[in-house]
Amino acid sequence: MLFLFNDVVFSLGDPERAALSAGSPLGEYALKTMSLGKAVRLVREAIHEDPLLARNNPEKARFLAALIGWKSDEANALLAIRPNAARGPEDVQLRVASVGLVVLTQLKGLQDHDMLSARAANDAVWLHAPQRLRA
Repeated sequence: MLFLFNDVVFSLGDPERAALSAGSPLGEYALKTMSLGKAVRLVREAIHEDPLLARNNPEKARFLAALIGWKSDEANALLAIRPNAARGPEDVQLRVASVGLVVLTQLKGLQDHDMLSARAANDAVWLHAPQRLRA
């Protein structure tokens, strides 16, 4: 499974296996029983701490992408933005989407050639994503 986290494409394989093998401080039971809402909260907390998480800490971003992919059963793209005026994790804006494999493969190809930008990801995925997918 390919998963777009902001402007980084991760190759996850099976998202459940990727999340469980990521070395999270959360135990296996906590991960298996975690709700999608809790996974979203973890993403908001992480982005509030580091708005460039996908680039600055790809291991943590990969874990969170796998967690969202696993818990949502359909999402394979996530956009998380911390506004400048954010006071806490609850202010982090988050959207998820299910994007076609062709689009993700094209974005991964751009990334592999150091040509993937936030603008390219936005134009390919978020510019056309329905508003109902906002988390």
